[in-house]
Amino acid sequence: MVKREHVKKLPKIELHCHLDGSIRPETLRKIAEPQGISLPADNEQLKNLLVAPADCQNLNDYLERFDLVLSCLQTEAALKAAAFDIISQAAEENIRYIEVRFAPSLHTEKGLSLPKIVTAVLAGLEYGQQEFDVKSNALLCGMRHEELADIEKIVYLAEQFKTDGIAGFDLAGNEIDFPPYTFEETLGLVNQLNIPLTLHAGECRCGKNVADAIHLGAKRIGHGIAVKDTPEYFSLLQDKNILIEMCPTSNFQTKTVTKLADYPFKAFLDAGIQVCVNTDNRTVSDTTLTDEYMKLHEWYGITYADMEQLNHNAVNGAFISESEKQILHDQLTNNY
Repeated sequence: MVKREHVKKLPKIELHCHLDGSIRPETLRKIAEPQGISLPADNEQLKNLLVAPADCQNLNDYLERFDLVLSCLQTEAALKAAAFDIISQAAEENIRYIEVRFAPSLHTEKGLSLPKIVTAVLAGLEYGQQEFDVKSNALLCGMRHEELADIEKIVYLAEQFKTDGIAGFDLAGNEIDFPPYTFEETLGLVNQLNIPLTLHAGECRCGKNVADAIHLGAKRIGHGIAVKDTPEYFSLLQDKNILIEMCPTSNFQTKTVTKLADYPFKAFLDAGIQVCVNTDNRTVSDTTLTDEYMKLHEWYGITYADMEQLNHNAVNGAFISESEKQILHDQLTNNY
């Protein structure tokens, strides 16, 4: 019988976690106060502003929850505290390695330069690593609705910080109006600079976006759910050994799927497609990685052995060196 307490203690790997969607409400309070940003005094009220309803109308309804958080994340101290907070949460459930993603362009409202933003987040992650012994890297996101020239700046930023803790590049945001081929040149630059690429794709109802993202160089796909309706692309995922970063709670909240029968977790596994499990946004989805594994256990009866395999998949897809992967594989093998 799979027990929550045991799952919580087992070593885990997480590759898809957004900085701005994962700050604890009490940390946000500490960040907001010195900036003179007023938050509701009542903790429940604050939580309601930060946590998306289980029944969002759509992805945009979900994304509204980020506005308040972003208004607080405009100083170096705030970004550092937010990054540290995520590592402290990861430590609580024995996550051994985590990749935290964020879009630097969303943190410039008070005049912070892009390099300062990245440096502050990396400092918070590093401090968390020293404090809790949780290894981490960051991924930089370009926002799809922004000018291509501005997204390119983020690519060069990823290149600049490549040896300092930025492990890869991602595109996030409005996938319907800005499908992958909009960014063909930008992603060509990412590949040319040898920056590992993971892309949000297939979170709306378009399996072709997943295939296009892979053709444009993505080694991993964030969400990827819609590819379930285009099984003709399964062989592409198999042949290229693409890892799908699934985020179960978030996928139901954003109406990527509306009923369990439509959720493709089992279909992907049965097809031999690599899958790993993630929180997406710990606060906005009110979840932990332990919660995600327990859900999959309740829905599909996954065992500890299945959980171990899902974590090995994550290690294989992580944007780290082979020697670092080996250490994580060993930790998993020795503890499950």
